[in-house]
Amino acid sequence: MAVDTFDEQWVELADRANDGLDIRLYWNRGDGRVKVAVTRIHTGRVAELRVEPSDAMTAFHHPFAYHEATTRAARAERLHV
Repeated sequence: MAVDTFDEQWVELADRANDGLDIRLYWNRGDGRVKVAVTRIHTGRVAELRVEPSDAMTAFHHPFAYHEATTRAARAERLHV
């Protein structure tokens, strides 16, 4: 019997490419997490964003704006703690 590894739990839901970037949306069938992977095609550098499931399509279509907004929100939350 084969055991799923962590990587085998991720399912690609969507992909697109433009302006030298490859953007992919993934869902983890084991625990429901969602992430967006952005690869700069020329260099092969990859950045991954953890995404709330309800924000999946926003993050997929606008990964840099999503990252900036969530970073700003996290900073503001830390200041109020």
